[in-house]
Amino acid sequence: MAWSMNLRRIVWVVVMVITYTAATPLTPSSSSPPPPPTSPGAPPTASSPTPSASPGTPPPVPPHIIFMVADDLGWNDVSWHNPQVLTPHLESLARGGIILEQSYVQPVCTPTRSALLSGRYPFTIGRQHSVLQPAEPVGLDLQLKLLPQALKDVGYQTHAVGKWHLGFCSWDYTPTMRGFDTFYGYYTGSEHYYTHYRSHVFDSKMNSCNDSDVDYCSDLDDAPGGKEGHNWLDLRNNTTPDSSQDGVYSTYMFASYIEDLLRTRNPEDPMFLYVPFQSVHAPLMVPEKYTEPYVYINDADRRTYLGMVSAMDEAVGRVVEALKITGHYDNSVIIFTTDNGGPTIHGANNWPLRGHKANLWEGGTRGVAFIHSPILPNPGTISHQLVHVTDWYKTLVGLAKGEAPEDIDGVDQWSSFVDSAPPPRTHMIYNIDNTTQFKAAVRIGKYKLLVGFPGKGEWTPPPELRLNTVDAPLGQPNESPPSRHPGQGPVLPQVLLPTETEDPKDGQLEKDYDVLSSSDSVRRKGVKSSLEDRALNYHQANSSSKIRKSSHRHLISTKRMDAGPFVFISTVPKSRASNSLSIDIDADIDAADILSLQDNKGKHIESAQSNGRDTKDAREGERDVKRKTISDNVWTQELDVAIQELLLQVTKKNDTEIRLYNVEEDPEERVDLVSVHMEVVEELLQYLLEELPRYVPAHILPEVPEANPDNFDGVWSPGWC
Repeated sequence: MAWSMNLRRIVWVVVMVITYTAATPLTPSSSSPPPPPTSPGAPPTASSPTPSASPGTPPPVPPHIIFMVADDLGWNDVSWHNPQVLTPHLESLARGGIILEQSYVQPVCTPTRSALLSGRYPFTIGRQHSVLQPAEPVGLDLQLKLLPQALKDVGYQTHAVGKWHLGFCSWDYTPTMRGFDTFYGYYTGSEHYYTHYRSHVFDSKMNSCNDSDVDYCSDLDDAPGGKEGHNWLDLRNNTTPDSSQDGVYSTYMFASYIEDLLRTRNPEDPMFLYVPFQSVHAPLMVPEKYTEPYVYINDADRRTYLGMVSAMDEAVGRVVEALKITGHYDNSVIIFTTDNGGPTIHGANNWPLRGHKANLWEGGTRGVAFIHSPILPNPGTISHQLVHVTDWYKTLVGLAKGEAPEDIDGVDQWSSFVDSAPPPRTHMIYNIDNTTQFKAAVRIGKYKLLVGFPGKGEWTPPPELRLNTVDAPLGQPNESPPSRHPGQGPVLPQVLLPTETEDPKDGQLEKDYDVLSSSDSVRRKGVKSSLEDRALNYHQANSSSKIRKSSHRHLISTKRMDAGPFVFISTVPKSRASNSLSIDIDADIDAADILSLQDNKGKHIESAQSNGRDTKDAREGERDVKRKTISDNVWTQELDVAIQELLLQVTKKNDTEIRLYNVEEDPEERVDLVSVHMEVVEELLQYLLEELPRYVPAHILPEVPEANPDNFDGVWSPGWC
């Protein structure tokens, strides 16, 4: 059975690659939408490409920029992170370019797209809290100069194909008024993949999410949107509704449109092609042939989701082949990224990272990304430099020899990507949101500070991992993952079970990362255990190496679970004089760090000086702080007070959760270092405090009935704000 399944997978990949790498002329698809207007100049042929530069040298003319955005693609949903996923075209591009392993996006869709096209942190433009709802009478700030507008200033032709989701209540908010010469796609956040209809309910409940947290509301944007009930068309060719594509899968539709677009334009004219795919956002829909290679996976949502990933991969292959045939490829730069972490509730997976879409853990914010270009001098690079989605604005405008606005938050990364220039970004804001409750995350160097509740922080193993136990899972067993690709990183050996000769106290992680009980000895003898327990033996290959060294004698649980933070509760005493702290931001997590950790869950640290109180509980809290730090007692006591002062200034609350992680050595956020590196906590709080004056309250407006598409002949349309 396993041999047969592997053979089917191999045949499927070979057929897909051959189909879209054969250098045959492009022919119009019967389902293609009407082609865009032909650009000035003679139509290109495959024999007359734009002159290309040698790798490592500046292009003779500004390069074509192709920016692809996958919707809701998780960290573990591409083949270079998970060899069970079939993405041959994406992997070929990634491994032939620069894989970006520390590329950060926002936790949800609209904020990421706002940051990408404006170059601004969303908390500075009121777009930090949630996605735009279909009937919300607002959009991305019209005062902002967007990326396509900056590229048009230096002669680029600009095209957007796919999802917008940055507002459409007025024509002024729509793509062709924000710098794009052409637009083919949809305005809202999600829709049916075949009918291209979007559902919505216009009643008293339609504003139920406006005052709720993103964690709850971000996945409500997933209604299938057939043609029955409250569903309306959301598909436009420029500004004209397009009902001709009924029954055409959107991934095919967008690829066909791009093929036609490239065929009808002159490759000597620089182009910005923005491709925000609908894939792989819910609703989960894909032609059945794409799920067949994943039939061994028991989880139906996961099978469908991975089929959608493979269908998107095929579309990417079509676009790249079209670039080559039409003479655009040799002078092109292709960027691919996700817009946020994967929603595990809808089949996505971010293993081994913690968390998911809509929260501030790495699983919600560290995105799959790469750069591919024939002009790169260093193809085959895996980069670990810090990149934020705001950086693409300044990087791409610089590559086009233009000028970015002075007030953007991004930095130009190109020289550090292709030369020996040092990485220009050393710190960043994940997000700051004080809409319903204060929550923020910031980073300096390798340290990440979470303030407030960052969202549920579970670790979710992928369903396709083979459960390595003596008894097979119920149903058809999962296959063993294929061998990993060369250069993909070390593979974590199986975590050892405790034995009589091993010291069970050789390091301790967060409390909810359970060490198995004495029933482990029964399991080792082959006694059948529950399906839930059988998942406990697994750990993904790119787990952080230093944590492996410190915890290899424990069997780590991979069940979905959360671990508690420090909670500082204090009435802050009189302010102390500010001390200048010398902080080694590059300090490693070492064995001493791990051994110094104690159970942080539910811990309340209360200063013995607060309000002059001298209670037993306060004295115990003070002694606990002294035990947990590596500094002298007096300095530790003062630092605790400083942290409390900063937290009150930042959050305006006297009970705030904080967590600290070294996300370079511990990207899975397993070891909370608050009690070990309080000096780093103070430095990061100071950074957060410095950014707060730039905070703009989230621009959220109640949805209005005037948006009802029944007012516009059954089409989602502008004209109601």
